[in-house]
Amino acid sequence: MIRYINFISVSEYNKLRESVGWRQIDRQRAEKGLDNSYYTIAAYDEERAVGFARVIGDGGYMYLIADVMVDPQYQGQGIGKAILGYINEWLDSLAQGDLFVMVNLMSTKGNEGFYEKSGFVRRPNDEMGAGMVRWINT
Repeated sequence: MIRYINFISVSEYNKLRESVGWRQIDRQRAEKGLDNSYYTIAAYDEERAVGFARVIGDGGYMYLIADVMVDPQYQGQGIGKAILGYINEWLDSLAQGDLFVMVNLMSTKGNEGFYEKSGFVRRPNDEMGAGMVRWINT
């Protein structure tokens, strides 16, 4: 049975990154990044992390959903949907009354439809240009 908790160890985080084909993060930088996240949610099967995502931001109105990943052996079981549900619930709680938040994310290629089901809008569109990224020292 999959359980969801608000913690992941650096070693489990990097194992999960490896499972989805992403590069490993230096232990100290990964720990700092995870510790400075506003919200984290991890899916566990027994003691093994099989899914994860986190929210980073400015603490005001701007937030970014980052590191959305599900181990390929566990994809198609609703884990990503559940993780995004927990994140959206947390983010929705920040937009009370007249307050608003802007939530950004960068989808991996081919997974845009997954996020559209949760209300995200594909870019570029008539109002917004394409999202962009710059890797330094790759």
